Parts: sequence; C-alpha cells; structure tokens
Amino acid sequence: MSIKEKSGFTLIELLIVTSITVILLLSASVLFMTFLISNSKINSEQLVKQEGQHALSQIEFLLRNALEILPNELGQECELGMTEIKFFSIDGGTTSLKKEDVDGNNKIASNSSYLTSSTVEITDGPTFNCTQDNDESHPHINISFTLRKGTPGLDRDRDIVEEIFTSSTTVRSL
Repeated sequence: MSIKEKSGFTLIELLIVTSITVILLLSASVLFMTFLISNSKINSEQLVKQEGQHALSQIEFLLRNALEILPNELGQECELGMTEIKFFSIDGGTTSLKKEDVDGNNKIASNSSYLTSSTVEITDGPTFNCTQDNDESHPHINISFTLRKGTPGLDRDRDIVEEIFTSSTTVRSL
C-alpha cells in the first residue's frame, strides 16, 4: 500500500493567511490616513500662523513709523478698544487699519491693500488699545486679532484652526 503525499494548503490555512493580510492592510491604511490628516492640520496651523505674523508685522511697522494719530470714522483718536486706527504715515498719506468684509470673508485692510488673504478669516478684532501719557508723548498701542482657517458647521472640528495674535508698539515719530 502506498501513501499519497498531500500537497497544497487546507481551507483553514488559506483563511488564516487571508485574514492576517487583510488586518495588516487595514492597519497600514489607517496609519496612512492618520498621517495625511495630521499633515493637513499642521499645514493649516502653519498657514494661519504665517498669515497672522505677516499682518502683525505690517501693522507694527506702519504704526511705529506713523507721524500722527488721527481721529477715525467714529471720532476716536487714542482710546482703548478701537476697532479702527487712522494715522498720517511716513509716505505722506493717511492710512486706516480696520476689518473689512470682502465677498463674505473678513480681512484686515489698510487703504491700499489687504493684510490677510482669503484663505483665512478674521473672527475677532482687530482691536487697538491706545494709551498716551498726559504730556502727549509717544502713544503706546496694543494690537490684537484672531484668525481662523475653516468654517464651523461646514468643516470638521479637526480642520478648523484658530489663533490669537497680539503685539504692542510705540509710535516713534510723534
């Protein structure tokens, strides 16, 4: 009597190998998706930070080199809680910094250009807290605003990035 040798795999062996392969592929795809999502969040955070720092540095430069603080549209000159600041700038013109609604998107704007792009939106501010000593010396201005990328209700919470920017400067040219 001869014994036949069996070659090949049993059905159970094939099911186990297939199951392990599927689990490994699912784990790899979850890791890949997690990497993509976190990379997207990091890019959004960098964009908001870059936009905010750019706007803040431009505002600081303009205010630091202003020749004279002027009354804004509400008649405020150097007060706390101003939403607009107006000044006579070094180029000989009058500059006003405030929030403007452009096609449903709030931006920080000066007379000549926008200081933030349409990829981010200003949600709070800008607020200019201006203080000055009684001797009418150089005004000190605290600047604050909040930028956001993403829209609550439309975007997922993980896709919404919001950051507060604050700085202060003293008008040197007065």
